[in-house]
Amino acid sequence: MSELKFDKKQLFLLGRIKNFAKQIEDKSFLKFFNGNLLAKQGIYLYGNVGNGKTVLMQHFFQILQIKKLMIHYQNLMQSVHKDIYQLQDKSKSKNNIIKSIATNYAKQAAVICIDEFEIKDIADAMIIGPLLLELIKCKVFIFITSNTKPEDLYKDGLQRNSFLPIIKEIYQRFEVMYLDSDHDYRLDKIMQTASRRIIYPINEHNKFEIQKLIGKLNNNNQLVPKDIAVFGRKISFNMAGEKILVTDFEELFVRELGYVDYVDICQKFSIIIVENIRIISSDNTDLAVRFINFVDNAYFYKVVLFMTLQDEPIKIYQNGLRSNEFKRTISRLHEMNSGSYVN
Repeated sequence: MSELKFDKKQLFLLGRIKNFAKQIEDKSFLKFFNGNLLAKQGIYLYGNVGNGKTVLMQHFFQILQIKKLMIHYQNLMQSVHKDIYQLQDKSKSKNNIIKSIATNYAKQAAVICIDEFEIKDIADAMIIGPLLLELIKCKVFIFITSNTKPEDLYKDGLQRNSFLPIIKEIYQRFEVMYLDSDHDYRLDKIMQTASRRIIYPINEHNKFEIQKLIGKLNNNNQLVPKDIAVFGRKISFNMAGEKILVTDFEELFVRELGYVDYVDICQKFSIIIVENIRIISSDNTDLAVRFINFVDNAYFYKVVLFMTLQDEPIKIYQNGLRSNEFKRTISRLHEMNSGSYVN
């Protein structure tokens, strides 16, 4: 933890979080909380993916010297679903089952940290809400991190009206904090471990590695089709996230995309993965130009670029009309593959 360098926005929130830790450990806090049911009983910290929310939670967690638990949201829900299944055999009502589970957690920890809180289906929505309420009744302090602001939790979900009271409770019972930082610490960590971003040749091992990397970069969230509007035209991609585009040679270069299209693509996505780049024949100048235009814009807009290539970059296009320009492009690819490029 001592090696971390917090930015100003993180330092501000860290100060507030430390105050909560001090309150929790202060014996007078128990008296204060018991006497005031409206006292803040948790922290809800939200912000963009990878901007240091988990780091702040870990800092808070390490400061505390009391019974505590830190758990990823998905692991928590798996455990709770398992507990519900086991307790159903004892003929308990659903409300009593949730109460029993919350009581057991309260016996284990006075503070529970739930990382990456993200409700995606109705089964979880109908469980996590009542569970949080029961934990609050048990006087457990809850620290939540999420990419989503409270009012957007389970947005457009089935029977969402049943979940709205939980959002109200979060605003009443939790200190809601927004981490407005653009620095992506998750990406930093991945960059440290990803020694190569320009990967060749295309084989089973490298295919597996790039798929694993895509999961890490997108935090294992689902990639979905996305349309980009450029001067009234629609450019469709099959796999995209909020900041990440996963595409391939056919989608990015075989289609007749122009320079302005690549400008728009590189402005919209900070991470682009291009798979299956094949050899461009010397007489296919159009393909070579599109490749050059894309890399130029990715370089200019500081896109973090991953590629899988059929062969080493210098062999992708040789002896064509644009081969001299292509050599400059290859030089840029080597620079973009360096550690200094993303720092």
